[in-house]
Amino acid sequence: MFLLAAAIATARSAHAEPDSTTSPASIGAHKLTKAPKLTRFVDAPYPDVEKAAKRSATVVLSLRISATGTVDEVRVTESAGPAFDAAATEAARRFVFEPAEVDGKPSPIRILYRYDFVLRVEQPTTGALVGQVVQSLTKKPIAGVRVEIDTHDTTTTDIDGRFHFDALPPGQHTVALSGDHLTRLETTESLDVGRKVSVTYTVELEEPNKPAADQDDLEVVVTPPAIAKQVVSTEVSADEARRVPGTQGDVLKVVENLPGVARPPVGSGQLVVWGAAPEDTRVYVDGVPLPNLYHQGGFRSVLHSDMVQSVELVPGGWGADYGRGIGGLLNVQLKPLEGTGIHGSAQTDLLDSSVDVRARLPHDVYVEVAGRKSYLDSLLPLFTSRNVGGYIPIPKYYDAQARVVWNVAPGETLELGGLVSSDSVYDNVPSEDPTNVESQTHDTSFQRVWLRWKKQTSDGAEISVVPSFGQNSDSLTDQFGVIPTSLSVTSTIASLRASWRKKIVPWLTVTTGVDAQMTDSQFSRTGSNTSPPRSGDPYVFGEAPSDQIAHGDGTSISNSVAPFIVSDLGFLDDKLHVIPSIRVEPYVQTVSRTAPAVGTTPPVGLFEEWTEVEPRVSARWRPIPLVTWKAAYGLYHQPPAPADLSAVFGNPTLGLETAEHLVGGVSVGSPDVVSVEVTGFRVTSQGLAVRSSLPSPLLAQSLVATGIGRTVGIQFLVRKQLSKRFFGWITYTLSRAERANAENAPYYPYDYDQTNVLVALASYEIGHGFSLGARFRYATGYPRTPVTGAYFDTKSGTYEPTFGALNSIRIPDFFQLDARAAKRFDFGHTSLEVYLDVQNATNRSNPEEIVYSLDYTQRRYITGLPLLPVLGARLAW
Repeated sequence: MFLLAAAIATARSAHAEPDSTTSPASIGAHKLTKAPKLTRFVDAPYPDVEKAAKRSATVVLSLRISATGTVDEVRVTESAGPAFDAAATEAARRFVFEPAEVDGKPSPIRILYRYDFVLRVEQPTTGALVGQVVQSLTKKPIAGVRVEIDTHDTTTTDIDGRFHFDALPPGQHTVALSGDHLTRLETTESLDVGRKVSVTYTVELEEPNKPAADQDDLEVVVTPPAIAKQVVSTEVSADEARRVPGTQGDVLKVVENLPGVARPPVGSGQLVVWGAAPEDTRVYVDGVPLPNLYHQGGFRSVLHSDMVQSVELVPGGWGADYGRGIGGLLNVQLKPLEGTGIHGSAQTDLLDSSVDVRARLPHDVYVEVAGRKSYLDSLLPLFTSRNVGGYIPIPKYYDAQARVVWNVAPGETLELGGLVSSDSVYDNVPSEDPTNVESQTHDTSFQRVWLRWKKQTSDGAEISVVPSFGQNSDSLTDQFGVIPTSLSVTSTIASLRASWRKKIVPWLTVTTGVDAQMTDSQFSRTGSNTSPPRSGDPYVFGEAPSDQIAHGDGTSISNSVAPFIVSDLGFLDDKLHVIPSIRVEPYVQTVSRTAPAVGTTPPVGLFEEWTEVEPRVSARWRPIPLVTWKAAYGLYHQPPAPADLSAVFGNPTLGLETAEHLVGGVSVGSPDVVSVEVTGFRVTSQGLAVRSSLPSPLLAQSLVATGIGRTVGIQFLVRKQLSKRFFGWITYTLSRAERANAENAPYYPYDYDQTNVLVALASYEIGHGFSLGARFRYATGYPRTPVTGAYFDTKSGTYEPTFGALNSIRIPDFFQLDARAAKRFDFGHTSLEVYLDVQNATNRSNPEEIVYSLDYTQRRYITGLPLLPVLGARLAW
């Protein structure tokens, strides 16, 4: 913190007024021959509440300086709030000046003085150590313990057993504990620049009258260090994410702007990472698996932002503690519940309204509830007359979350939580001709409930157990022309994640555990085999499906229980970390039907079992403080989608899909200042489910597991992390995602391939509660198959297209500029933020899909959302 004082020695920087006791007539008769000069400046203490909120301010004071140079009177003429005003006034009273002179004689005078409160943004050079001392048996905090550092700094634990040391030099430090009924103990801690190390020391007190020979040694437990980051990951704090333009304050929407993430089709809500299919990327919230991160339409995430502490995207090369996916990994960390009283927020804008309330109850129990409800479908017609909803889904959605957290003892918590999410989308393009009807109804929902237990044990280990249970539902009904298609899948999911982590020796940290999941699914499908289309199908938007109608339903159960172990080995004074890991996952899959139903013939099911060993390894080498080299390799598997196991529309014998990830890169600099990260990647996959190439597929083999894929690319990230006023990043990904229907078949651009993706965003805190931000996005259009001609089908009475090479053309490139302006008002412990988030600020008509006339002789584009100003407000208390 530093204070910029106005220079008083010159008339340009100090505004002098005559003493109030001097008459105007006498003023005109005298001349100011010397301005007052400040000789003793007093720093005003920065108000804690304002410092915590990272607010700067300016207070303008009226000072009456006596003929001896002391300050007789201080008045506030421009206020910055009670806390700033009081601090500035108290400091100014102790100023000392060389007195002003009128006609060459010392005289009283009144001046205006500008007192600036500015938080210094400095590159950190020190670290911090915070901790708590508790009893080993009762886990009760111990007050009065003397804690000493080898820097000769000492402190004593408070009533809660807590202590802290700030501004410690980096490196190894000896920490000593001593006190009544304690034998002096010494241990070591490693501190890094700009980092805070949190420790818990669990000790056993000596009995006052116990013989010395029977006294036990002091037992110490150190909280394990944070889990090592993946080799390629980008983590964004909630404070940063809330200010990203184009997100309307939804912190999880920031994922769409991270390296390796393709721009999703407008209105889809899909998460496409390194060219993988959206369903290949796994989403976890504190160990609880979710089917998707966003509501349909992609306008909102399924979790209230006030619950989120950070979000981390690992596009590839992740460790063995997670599985069942061949794409990326997304981890959302929830905020710990702490503090006293009742706090929360309420937000409303063009899209929806939401609320979050959290409170502390007796016995160290915390509770939090949150919810959201949309209404964009009702408000959008007020801003545009275009039938946007006819082509771009405008969903109706709601979600709700609840948590109850009990701090059982220091280092031990128990949490009961749950969430629900629901979406409904109805699109309709009316037509008087029933053969041209185009409509779609898509309903999705899921629920989860979990119990999370975390404990730091007396031997220095950290244990986490998270069982969860819930249901996913997905129902889709399409009608293009006279042929309807319906598909519904309902899955009941039970999962368990349990892990144990401990720093065995200074150079080895081990994490081991088990990751289990059971998925019991029911699926039903009626309609054409070609609707909805799959990857590899030559397809054009609005094309009527084939008139071959079928029906199929069934059930499937997929179970796996995977033990895993991850070892973090440090070498070369911790400059080199090698992290080998392995996951052994036996899969059990059952399907109710191996052939389509025929009359009253009872169904014949299928039971299959596989055991997959997935070795993975990563390495990080930091030869010098600001350079880190990274590399990773891993083998990954995932079970087939339940609907693909249909004996009519799929294949009950489909097995596991497999992928190999190879990643390498380097990062230079520090995100606190500026960092540059370059990452190259290659992902190959096999055993993918594709449509059979046979004109008449074999029984129960409409799909076959012969598909292969490859993705290669390089991504760049230039980042400035959140500081007092500014943060931003620029990311560019150059990649190529391709698929082939068989080993020797030609590759074609995958449906989700985007060759170029560029995102540049920045946010700046102007001061006085104002902030501005902008985001620019560019992306190559998705591949599509061209229509080269058409013929008239006399049977259906419609034109049928003929296609060129598969996915050989693209939708035109996407450009969009978004902007955000916000003003924050503070009222003590309550704040109000009013913001305007403008999407597509240039009102560019971005092509989102290719459509053709009925006879396929003319081609045009469906364009995305027009300029969409989202005015909203967020009240927090």
